[in-house]
Amino acid sequence: MTKRLLRLAFALEFLLALVAIFTAWSEVGGQAVLDAMTWFWKLGLSLALAGATVGFTSAICENERFWTMRSTRWLTAIFLIMISMGAVTYYFQLQTDESDSDENSPVSRSSTALDERCILNERS
Repeated sequence: MTKRLLRLAFALEFLLALVAIFTAWSEVGGQAVLDAMTWFWKLGLSLALAGATVGFTSAICENERFWTMRSTRWLTAIFLIMISMGAVTYYFQLQTDESDSDENSPVSRSSTALDERCILNERS
């Protein structure tokens, strides 16, 4: 392939990687968590992962051998970014769970108190 076509292929891979990243992230992490997440986390991590994916592909295409130092570094970067995405998603999952439990806790307390009153009234 010529350099010009290779650049076009890498640009298309970057755009396709962005679509795939957002789709997979919403399926794995949950759309509610992504909606609660601030925009700069989603944008920064997804752009970094798409860029690392293109970097890994270019490192593979550059040499005849698959495993080179450059391809190993890009693959390590991909794994580190994915771990970061998981950590950020987990943090926001805990934040949304706490806010949901705060809203629902008065209802559970009142229903528990009502159940206790019914049990006490049945005994007496």
